[in-house]
Amino acid sequence: MSQPKLASLIPQTIPPGTPPTGEVMHISSFGIVRRGNAILLMKKLRPERHAGRWTLPASVINYGEDPAEAMKRIVASNLGKEPTGLKLIDLQSYGVEHWDLCCVYGVQLPDVGTLSKDVEKVEYFDVSSLPQELVEGHREVLQMLIDRKLV
Repeated sequence: MSQPKLASLIPQTIPPGTPPTGEVMHISSFGIVRRGNAILLMKKLRPERHAGRWTLPASVINYGEDPAEAMKRIVASNLGKEPTGLKLIDLQSYGVEHWDLCCVYGVQLPDVGTLSKDVEKVEYFDVSSLPQELVEGHREVLQMLIDRKLV
C-alpha cells in the first residue's frame, strides 16, 4: 500500500509567481449561468495566462471563505450583479499537476451589469459548441457536468 500524499493549501496571500513547495491543492467555486441549453462564458483580459480565452465565472476561494459566498463574490465582481439564486450542483475532484476540489453552482442571474476590468465580454454558448479558446480546466469542469448529465 502506497503512502498517501499530503497537500498544502496555498493561501491567496502568497505573491503571484511564488513557487509552491510540495503538493498543491486548490479549492474553487465555479458558476454555471444558463440560458436554455447555453452556458455563459467570460472572455478574459486578465490574468495574463487567461487573456483572450474563455472561462466560466470561477476562482480559487479565499482561505476560510464559504464556497457559496465565494460564488456570490465571483459573480458580483466579474459580472457586476449579485446572483438571485445559487444551488450546488456538483463537487468535482481531480488533478495531475495539482489537486482541484471544485464546488460547481447553478447560478441564477437574469442579466449582467458592468463587467470587471478583467473581463472583455460575455457570451452564451451552446454546450454542444463550446469555443476552442475555452481554458482547459474549465472545459474539464463542463465536460464532467455533461458526462454526469447535469447540464
